[in-house]
Amino acid sequence: MSALLKIATAFIVVVFLLLRKVKLGYCLLMGSLVLGILFGIQFIDYFKFTLMAFRDPANQKLIITLSTILILANVMGETRQLERIVSLARNVIRNPKIVLTAMPALIGFLPIPGGALFSAPLVEKTDIESEINPSMRSFINYWFRHVWEYFFPLYPEVILATALTGIKMSKFISIQFPLSITAITVGFIVISRIKLTSNIQDPVDGDWKTLILYVLPILIPIVLILIGVTSWLSILIGVFIALAINRKSTSELLTKVFRKFPWDVILNVVGVVVFKSFIENTGGIPQMVQFFTQHNFPIIVIITVAPFLVGLFSGMGIVPIGVTFPLIIPLAKDGNFYSTIMLAYACGFMGVMLSPAHLCLVVSNQYFNADIREVYRLLAIPVISIIVVALFLYLVKGG
Repeated sequence: MSALLKIATAFIVVVFLLLRKVKLGYCLLMGSLVLGILFGIQFIDYFKFTLMAFRDPANQKLIITLSTILILANVMGETRQLERIVSLARNVIRNPKIVLTAMPALIGFLPIPGGALFSAPLVEKTDIESEINPSMRSFINYWFRHVWEYFFPLYPEVILATALTGIKMSKFISIQFPLSITAITVGFIVISRIKLTSNIQDPVDGDWKTLILYVLPILIPIVLILIGVTSWLSILIGVFIALAINRKSTSELLTKVFRKFPWDVILNVVGVVVFKSFIENTGGIPQMVQFFTQHNFPIIVIITVAPFLVGLFSGMGIVPIGVTFPLIIPLAKDGNFYSTIMLAYACGFMGVMLSPAHLCLVVSNQYFNADIREVYRLLAIPVISIIVVALFLYLVKGG
């Protein structure tokens, strides 16, 4: 059995269990077990790969960062700061759909894994009529959280792509920017039928200055992260700012926050990092890429399908870039180099956006208790649109 079929089988098991309403963390742990069996690893390797996942400093940082995000979200929720932000934003901006999508788009400038968890409470607090289901809320939060990831120069995958290709950052941004415009446009098309009310349960009088004050617990961490401060420390500072703005008893507030801490989210993260460890350490993805090269697939298939599958199976934006770009770069024609890179990036990222192992999809669906089948249905047209636009630009430029 080829590596492609082995990894696909593990994903089928994960999706099957998800459809049976099994918690994602357990689904991914079972997927890891299936990967180990199919790749024939030794019994001791199950413990070794799991331990490697927890000993990885990046994974430790991830769990700590997401924990601080959960704490900040709970603090701002308990003190009703999130409701005030939404109310003030509506008073200032006046267009409820722009307010709704601007919340996750703002957090999209935050280049941290699981950032959709940061924006989810803001989306939740936006006053949407009752017919808007949790899956639509999850889609809005998830999709608009990622509209900048095609070009924003602080994302690791953008940095890696420019490093591997030798394309200047300014040129890379100009190449990729149409994809962000497409993402925003198709996102608005999907939500065009949503009817938003202008009623706020707790109206707040204020202007831009008041809005900025309440948004400081979010803005300050973003600025700190952008200048290089560690993610979890930046968000912890945001927690202290939120506590300073609120007038309630700090000890009583923190007691409520920790009592309501959503441990299920952390379980899902554990499942993601363990599954990622098994994907990496079984050697499945390099074997899958080798499969494409050995069987003489057409160049267009390698440019599109290989990054897409690697993104789908890994759930991490940087993986399809790091794994497939060294293969794709030599295949790119001189006159069509830029559009080839753009197409490969788009396909890889769309695979990531559909991956059940993508942390933002995990935490967003978890937060809103969304039906994953319905979320995938909503994602279908936007994902296809991005790939079609990228493919069109590639062909127009002589691909």
